[in-house]
Amino acid sequence: MPPPRIREHYIESLSILALAVMFAAGVITAREWPGKTALFPTVIGVAGCIIAAFLSLWTGIRGGEAKSPEGPAGAADIFLDVNLRGGEALKRTFIICLWLFGIFAGTWLLGQLIALPLFVFLYLKVGSDEGWFLSLGLTACVIAFLYGVFDQVIHASWYEGELFRFLGIELF
Repeated sequence: MPPPRIREHYIESLSILALAVMFAAGVITAREWPGKTALFPTVIGVAGCIIAAFLSLWTGIRGGEAKSPEGPAGAADIFLDVNLRGGEALKRTFIICLWLFGIFAGTWLLGQLIALPLFVFLYLKVGSDEGWFLSLGLTACVIAFLYGVFDQVIHASWYEGELFRFLGIELF
């Protein structure tokens, strides 16, 4: 049985490879969409797939030597705090998964133009315990960005959400 550090690299490599597979699935799914709608997920998906596949290969090959962050240069690296109480890392991971599930469910139910700003607001206000001014201000910036860039410049097609389809309401 390999030493624990080597096993961690294999697990990390397989996790990144799973991410590459998800990016590839997104690109394959986007092929069925109209041209302008498929452009953004295709570009992001292809780039993400290439980067994730490279990182998976690099992580699997590089061995078991992990460098801990030293000084300001290592500050951007993410390392698991070994001082966390038992189960705390799992709890944090579960909470992040719930937030991701929430944005997917919100997009499916309410549509992109409502779910994305709502997610930003809720994450800032509830998940990060930010103040009202910052939460509302950044949410307004997201709305302006989505509307200004994706709606007015790119003329993106927005997913309207199943709730509004069911009720027969056309929002956009």
